Amino acid sequence: MSASNSIMSDLYAVLGVDKRATSDEIKRAYRKGALAMHPDRGGDKAAFQKLQGAYDALSNPQKRAEYDATGQISAEGQVQMPDFSAMFGAMFGGGMPFFGSNFGPGPGVQVAKGPNKLHEIGVGLADLYKGKTFKLTMKRDVMCSGCGGKGGAKMETCGACGGKGIRIRGQQMGPIMTMTHEACAACAQAGSRIVEECSGCRGQRVIESESILDVSIEPGMNEGDRIVFEGKCSESPLYERPGDVILVIRAANTDSDVWIRTGSDLNYEIELSLAESLLGWERIIEGHPSSKPLHITWTGGIIHDKEVLRLCGWGMPVYGGVAEPGDLRIACKIKDQGALSEEQIRTLKSVWPEWKEPTSQLGSTPVRL
Repeated sequence: MSASNSIMSDLYAVLGVDKRATSDEIKRAYRKGALAMHPDRGGDKAAFQKLQGAYDALSNPQKRAEYDATGQISAEGQVQMPDFSAMFGAMFGGGMPFFGSNFGPGPGVQVAKGPNKLHEIGVGLADLYKGKTFKLTMKRDVMCSGCGGKGGAKMETCGACGGKGIRIRGQQMGPIMTMTHEACAACAQAGSRIVEECSGCRGQRVIESESILDVSIEPGMNEGDRIVFEGKCSESPLYERPGDVILVIRAANTDSDVWIRTGSDLNYEIELSLAESLLGWERIIEGHPSSKPLHITWTGGIIHDKEVLRLCGWGMPVYGGVAEPGDLRIACKIKDQGALSEEQIRTLKSVWPEWKEPTSQLGSTPVRL
């Protein structure tokens, strides 16, 4: 998604209307909400601004069509130079020779492809290790077959724009006359107006449909990897073909997770007693994302606090199988032994006869933090 677009909340829910609501129903809902939420009447300012924003978007036919198709609307307030090639192209019915080049199609012509839509999906570590397939059901708009996406059973040429889908406005700025174009709000940039509303889509030109996506999580996929479903966004009269649905993978960790992924490596912390750190240890660790129990033994000498051991091949698989699996890094934590018994102290003194007991009382004595 580009920085010029922003994810919107459910604008219809903000106004309290159905997605198929008419312009008059949207206006009535706004007026009713404004009376209840206006700050001058003791309402919440933030809620009123949200209501105002929803009405501004849904009362504009072009913005509403864009929102229905993509779930977002373009950012406003950006100053743009007039598109003279598009303007004159629309006025003269397409390409027009001018100084050896052609003007492009006007704004009434469909954009080739609609914007993409991103969804984040949480995937557990075990599924990222072994892979997983599942079906994802989503709602999308499709062109109404009853009216061919026109919105009406009977249509007429829009008188406001002469059937071109745009309106040309001139503005005098001193001795200079500037010409700008804007989408025709009367016909929602279609160039024609509805005489008899389509019973299937109620004039909206699209109907809601259910789409099922077959999602495949491949072993070794990472946080941020994307799965693209081409052309699975909502259809819209504004676009020749719909944009793509893009699923972005997010690791679905919980507070109890103890396996931390770093690239293709896994990190795991193990707690050892003082005796184990000195003499060796053995563990059977459950919960590895492979679902296999991990039996570990250590007889390699003294283990220091925060020392890290490496177990090759017990990390994550590499996406695409282009390399060997990663490693498991085991961080060792030596737990507090507590007070030693007199017998343990005597035994330790016998093990290290070179140790000398401190006798001087002249030095400074620190305290435990």
